[in-house]
Amino acid sequence: MSIKVLVESLVNPTEDEKKVERALRNVFPSAKIERVTPDATLRLRAHGEGLDFLSTLRNLIKQERIRSAARAVLLSRTHGQRVHAYLNKQAAFVGRISFCEPDGESPLGPISIAIEAPIPEDIVEYLTHRPELRRR
Repeated sequence: MSIKVLVESLVNPTEDEKKVERALRNVFPSAKIERVTPDATLRLRAHGEGLDFLSTLRNLIKQERIRSAARAVLLSRTHGQRVHAYLNKQAAFVGRISFCEPDGESPLGPISIAIEAPIPEDIVEYLTHRPELRRR
């Protein structure tokens, strides 16, 4: 399955670029992060491919015990072959996951995640899958 991921975050003038980079690396440790300045603002951007690129995000969703909430958020943000979600940058900086809206909920702006896949619902299932409980 062909999966492409684009991760991006604005670096505000009041922010330390290294801290924003750390927030991105806490969720996407294998990302090769590039500095992008399409206008006067600095953005950090990373591209990735495959489920391996999303494995830390998956583990953090499991660790935070937010599978059901994450599934609802991700499915509501699925359009065509794309899932576009936003993470709170401050939560990511400390190694936590908190989904947010694109504007207003994250004071320093969010981390934007765009995932393209032939069947995006399969990616949502991968990220939020709960193993069946074993009966004793």
